[in-house]
Amino acid sequence: MIHFLSINRLRIIWAIAKKDLKIAFRFPKNFIASRLIEPIRLFIVFGLVYQSFFSLTASETFGSWSKENYIPTLLLGGIFYSSFAYAYSRFRLSFLSEKYWQTIQIFLTAPVSKADFLVGSALAVAIELSIPTSCYLALFQFIYPVSPVSLFLILMTLYLMLLGTLGFSLMQGAFAISNQNYLFIFDYIYAGWSLFSCFYYTSAAIPEALRFLTTINPVYHAMEIARAMVFHHLSCVQILISMAYVLFFAMVVPFLGAAFFRKVVRELGVRGF
Repeated sequence: MIHFLSINRLRIIWAIAKKDLKIAFRFPKNFIASRLIEPIRLFIVFGLVYQSFFSLTASETFGSWSKENYIPTLLLGGIFYSSFAYAYSRFRLSFLSEKYWQTIQIFLTAPVSKADFLVGSALAVAIELSIPTSCYLALFQFIYPVSPVSLFLILMTLYLMLLGTLGFSLMQGAFAISNQNYLFIFDYIYAGWSLFSCFYYTSAAIPEALRFLTTINPVYHAMEIARAMVFHHLSCVQILISMAYVLFFAMVVPFLGAAFFRKVVRELGVRGF
């Protein structure tokens, strides 16, 4: 019986993932091109800033950044930032589309647990982002080779971050269904969360009075684990502490997101088409 239920749940999860993938790849060239260009934008901006600094000041280092490591570090920042941004807005955009197509009631009444829905969506996101992630990690490996274990650690941290972010995205999706008037709150949260995740700079750039917001930020810890493969600035104990933050984020936030989603949608219903 348990085996049957497990197989049945896996089929449901894969069906959800397959549906999301079909929607994402309905215009495959445009989708792939947009995902490939996304990490480049801020990478170029910050790359020019750091290049100008090293050229104009004739300095060899800027904190833990140097001429030798700032490009691979910015590549990692681009991968993590674009993945975070994509996962953060995932359910907001998809649920708004479902409302527009007037299929949201079908989704809400479908006999599928929100946990299975979240796992299926996370699987789809992982596949959707696999092309740009593979390309940029290959470039990273060419510029700054690291061991297979280090690459695995970067990927594992990235997808744990994605899972936790999708849990928070489900909270945002609840308001996309029930009350779009408050979606601006999540735009403000996104701006602050991105700032204190330090994708393209170190925490030293944050005012000291606000720096504690980076230390409690699991996305920042995910970024720090990835950067440790370049800077080797974290001890094994520090990496384990950062991984604990990321694991807690990936395991707890999806359940909180699912519970929040059920409560908001049950109490407020669907508003606005």
